[in-house]
Amino acid sequence: MSTAEVYAQIEKMGKLPSLPRTLLRIQEVARDDRSSADDLADCILRDQALTMRVLKVVNSSMYRCSSDDEVGTVSRAVIRIGFETVRNLSLGLSVFDMMSKLSRSPWLAEIARHSLVTAGLAQALARISGRMPPEEAAVTGLLHDVGKVVLLECSPALMDQVLADEENGEPYLDAERRHFGIGHARAGRRLAARWQLPLELQQAIGDHHDIDPLDPPRELEPSLAVITYADALAGCFAGPEDCPQQPRIINKAARLLGIPPSRRDDIVPEALGIISELAKVLGIETGDLRDYGSLVNVEGGVLVAPPSITADEVATRTARQLELYREVGRGIGAGTAQRELLQMIIEGAVKILGFERVVLLRVDRKEKTLRPWLTAGAGGEELAPRLELPLSRTSGALAQAVLERRTFHVPMANNEAYGDLAGKDVLAAARCTGFAATPVGTPDGVVAVIYADGGADGDDVLAEQATELEGLAMQAALVVGAPAPVPAT
Repeated sequence: MSTAEVYAQIEKMGKLPSLPRTLLRIQEVARDDRSSADDLADCILRDQALTMRVLKVVNSSMYRCSSDDEVGTVSRAVIRIGFETVRNLSLGLSVFDMMSKLSRSPWLAEIARHSLVTAGLAQALARISGRMPPEEAAVTGLLHDVGKVVLLECSPALMDQVLADEENGEPYLDAERRHFGIGHARAGRRLAARWQLPLELQQAIGDHHDIDPLDPPRELEPSLAVITYADALAGCFAGPEDCPQQPRIINKAARLLGIPPSRRDDIVPEALGIISELAKVLGIETGDLRDYGSLVNVEGGVLVAPPSITADEVATRTARQLELYREVGRGIGAGTAQRELLQMIIEGAVKILGFERVVLLRVDRKEKTLRPWLTAGAGGEELAPRLELPLSRTSGALAQAVLERRTFHVPMANNEAYGDLAGKDVLAAARCTGFAATPVGTPDGVVAVIYADGGADGDDVLAEQATELEGLAMQAALVVGAPAPVPAT
């Protein structure tokens, strides 16, 4: 297929009757400096489905505080979150809805899910960096791959061939250009221009593959930087074994966007909450996020596991974890005693993550032993001395978490299939159904390990709990690695 044929298809799509009149009117309102909040509200109200979606977003935890009254009208929505925010949300929701109806290909669901994940990451990056309005970033994430829908409309069979060639080792973008004569980014930019979307959005759609995330220019327009790295992270969900450069991508994004090290661990939890809210509004089934693999932190450890708990529970737990992280950060800045901060962290494993017993064990390298340090939860203090075990593989997953510097999630721990992996001494001491062990690592090595379970003969440990425990371990690492406060003079 030639570039000219793709452009002809774009012209056809640009004239589709399904192009919403509401979208055209929103564009007119956006371009008219004399437009008021009432003008925008009147425009949105002409589309009942869009009205409901805008109200759902405004009443979601993305914009609504617990003390706020529910917004029941678009006019109040404009007052609550502002003209620009409502305009951008309306534009993004309207175009995304139309985009999702253009193609009948089953691959469209994958495009939608990837766009959703990218939108969540983009909004989180924008919010934490402060480099662009978060809602604009989310809209850009939702629409950045509209060019793939164009190519699907042109030829579903050719798109199938592109995917087959990618599976056989050819880079996706190369296969796309070879079969269609054009890449999806360029096709998307052409359609965005045809639909008269904002120029910044056109640029982000068209240029998000022009920047090498590992070798970016020193200066980059904020919206392009945010979408480039959100897309790179969303497309790199398969973990370090399939995407060994991902830790570098995260570091490059943080440096380019000016995100301090203390906030880097907030990006993914915040993105997950946004993804859950957007999925509800858009009616998208995210499915099992293992389809995308797992996001990883800069150390290469798993940071996010696919949730099996409800979206509301994920959002609530994420918010509570973020508040704990902020409290720890404030404590470090104020010079709070290390022991007090570590106790706060492991108690968070009980109060927020739902573990019954938590034990923080110090690594004694000289004696090659794990030494009880702090405990939390009912039975934690009683269990701690029984976990004073040799730092060797004979102590099973608890010691291996230190030796291999990675988290071990051991559900149904007494299953014979584990062999010696779980650790007979650990199981004899804990009498638990399952447990998780995650290392507390600093640049100088692993200094401690957190053990957590559901109690003696209690509940098993979920994958989400094991993954979230890693977030607490990273906070503990910050505390242990923080310099001692300078005495006042």
